[in-house]
Amino acid sequence: MIRKGKYAMHNGSEYNFNLLEDKSIRLISHKQADLSQGFKHLDENIYIKNVSVEEVENLFKINTKAKYKGELFPASEERKTGKVLLDTTNTELAKKMGFERTDKYMYSKSVESDEVEIIEERKPYSLD
Repeated sequence: MIRKGKYAMHNGSEYNFNLLEDKSIRLISHKQADLSQGFKHLDENIYIKNVSVEEVENLFKINTKAKYKGELFPASEERKTGKVLLDTTNTELAKKMGFERTDKYMYSKSVESDEVEIIEERKPYSLD
């Protein structure tokens, strides 16, 4: 699974989160087992828990890239196929790598997960 966005460390586990208006944090899980950790069932496979900022150990942002044939590309996961979607605005690189034009300046290519090395870039996230 390719992760992107804001994450918080809570009780030794990493959760995607949203900041609420009252400055508390809504942790988001997709694991039913987290019900035993105080999460509440929200939707089909979504569980949430609101906590204060003081209850989380760490806040960070994840940006995922994929190394494909020696080059780094922004990466995301295609929900329907499970393949890795690579993007670039570099026309020459896109042509060289067999990408298809998907927008005026954007080129994309879907590849199997075993064709790429997934690299998660983590940066501290501040609420300020």
